[in-house]
Amino acid sequence: MGAKYYIKLIWEGLINSYSQVFFSNSKVLAYFLLFISFFDIGAGLSGIIAIAIGQVTALLFNFNHELIRNGTYTYNALMVGMAIGIFYDFNLSFFILLVVASILTFFITIWFLTNLGKRGLPFLSIPFLLTVWIIILGADNFTALELHQKETLSLARYYPELFSGTTDFIAQLPFSNGIYLYLRSLGAIFFQFNDLVGIFIAIGILIYSRIGFVLSIYGFLIGYLFYYYLEGDFSQLIYSYIGFNFILTAIALGGFFIIPSRKSFLILLLTIPIIALLISALHTLFSQFGLPLYSLPFNIVVLLFLSAMALRHKSSGLQLVTLQQFSPEKNHYKYYNSIDRFSSDTYFHISLPITGDWRISQGYDGKLTHKGEWAQALDFDVVNSKGETFKSPGHQLKDYYCYDLPVNAPANGWIAEILDGVEDNEIGDVDLEQNWGNTIIIKHGEYLFSKLSHLKKDTIQFKVGDYVTKDDIIAYCGSSGRSPEPHLHFQLQSTPFIGSATLQYPMSYYLTKENDGYDFHSFDIPKENDIVSNVKVTKLLKDALHLIPGQKLKFEVTEGNRPSYETNWEVFTTAANSTYIYCHKTKSTAYFVNNGTLFYFTDFYGSKSSFLHRFYISSHKILLGYYKNVVVKDKLLIDTFFPKFLKYLHDFTAPFFHYFTADYEMKFGEVENEHLPSKIICKTVAKGVYFGKSTGPVTSSILFENNRIEEIELNYNNETTRAKCID
Repeated sequence: MGAKYYIKLIWEGLINSYSQVFFSNSKVLAYFLLFISFFDIGAGLSGIIAIAIGQVTALLFNFNHELIRNGTYTYNALMVGMAIGIFYDFNLSFFILLVVASILTFFITIWFLTNLGKRGLPFLSIPFLLTVWIIILGADNFTALELHQKETLSLARYYPELFSGTTDFIAQLPFSNGIYLYLRSLGAIFFQFNDLVGIFIAIGILIYSRIGFVLSIYGFLIGYLFYYYLEGDFSQLIYSYIGFNFILTAIALGGFFIIPSRKSFLILLLTIPIIALLISALHTLFSQFGLPLYSLPFNIVVLLFLSAMALRHKSSGLQLVTLQQFSPEKNHYKYYNSIDRFSSDTYFHISLPITGDWRISQGYDGKLTHKGEWAQALDFDVVNSKGETFKSPGHQLKDYYCYDLPVNAPANGWIAEILDGVEDNEIGDVDLEQNWGNTIIIKHGEYLFSKLSHLKKDTIQFKVGDYVTKDDIIAYCGSSGRSPEPHLHFQLQSTPFIGSATLQYPMSYYLTKENDGYDFHSFDIPKENDIVSNVKVTKLLKDALHLIPGQKLKFEVTEGNRPSYETNWEVFTTAANSTYIYCHKTKSTAYFVNNGTLFYFTDFYGSKSSFLHRFYISSHKILLGYYKNVVVKDKLLIDTFFPKFLKYLHDFTAPFFHYFTADYEMKFGEVENEHLPSKIICKTVAKGVYFGKSTGPVTSSILFENNRIEEIELNYNNETTRAKCID
């Protein structure tokens, strides 16, 4: 790693230290904050120096470069630097103090990062508070440190009319006192108590996050009105304008650590008054020692609330952010997109225990035997085109289509229990003493077992303790136990015993036969009389989309009438085994999953104008088995299909309701041989939907041939993009 790497690392860490103050990684917001920090030159310079000292300390002691880059180690040092830079004269003694304070802040940050991180909690601005209080309590003992007037190095000294004009303008507005307090509370976050700084910060927040901007006003109003209606002492808020505690708490709990929603806004009606009460109580206490509260109430309430939320049994509608996107909008949209796509997904994927087309002869709450504790079960048999279960005359077991057909393991697991040796019944007879007949119970996970019953005697292929994999033939269908004619009983249960109560649990992926085609189901429960089957994977699709780490893909891309260009992709995997395609040209990343039945994308980061992003849209979800006329549907994020200004308008209301959505569909074209096709065309349509109307459809045609993605053609905004795979 050369000098260029370290220069980039330090610059990115410096910029991100500013945006981290507002729970962001937005470069635009960071530049806004960097700019306004120099409204007081002492604060601006001290902040940058403090960041640099923290970064050098981290590098000297070989700390994590990624945490240096994203500003985690140094945003508290930034605030310490600005806090002391705004009050003390610049001299050698001050510089020594700044170095010591920055290093102290860094090591306090490391301690809290480690110890609170173990509990999944943020350290917020605790290191800043502790360091500044130490300086305030100890600085009087060092006479070389000299306090200066606030405007000595301030822009307000040289351009007073700029600041006074802003104040005069606000004075003419309705509710000017509340606006003053809001703007100066925003400015106080950067230790500058004037309206102009507050306006700049408000604009920066608005550009970074519409939800964050609304939350900042909403949180401040709750605190302000609490003081107003309880006739509180407003001098406590005006003292250092610590109403910024309302603002920071609202953004943190309303949209950063908790998914923005109606309930996240409602919870602020409880937490912000607690902030107000803490300000009142702690102000009295801390004033005895000459210490400012700064952000202490914010830290206390956020940590208490997040600690409590982590101990819940259920989310109660308040969903903690598990994968931080550093944006309330991204947190919101990605969470609800995930709910749309994967809400019914299960940790263990359970398949139908059959091969080929079978009928659900009795479903959940079936009228014959699926009652009470055993209601959530499925019975399978096989019927002909007339709906008959047997061929004439139907007096013998072998006359029944399902008799002696293989029964498959529905998922990986261990054989937990076996009952064998029960004779098959004569047609019409039942064995009530051995109700379940020959049975296998498979353990798939803790408190999840599958039971397959009425099996044919002496056909069980495994013994207790054996490990089986999905689709292994474990036995053959019979008619033992309470079975008047051959069929297969299948249920999920939470205990490993024959006769255990059933458990409602969806089948991961399956098809239902409809007329001459099939309908695709994901994480659904088959209904009585459905003709069902598992998805049979097509080798061409399987091989083409079997993208493994280290694999490289190269395409020649032609967009409209412009000259063609080459784009190079490479497949990587993270330490957590998340697989992604990386575009070297645009440095974009598309995360995907191939679970053996579906290929689908989960996330995209990078250039929205890249060809990789268009591939991400057009191939958002692809079934790995060819079935004519099967339609696979999915949801996308809305940012692809709507102009940015419309999306920004939608952001303001997104926590309360959505009127924009984005839909995706895929289906296959005709092939020359359905059983072993040499080429397959997949056709997809992605579109935005607003108030029931469609916009911006992206249509695509993807050709699979030669065991790879051979060609892609996309049409978007009246422009055609073609890409051909090249060796």
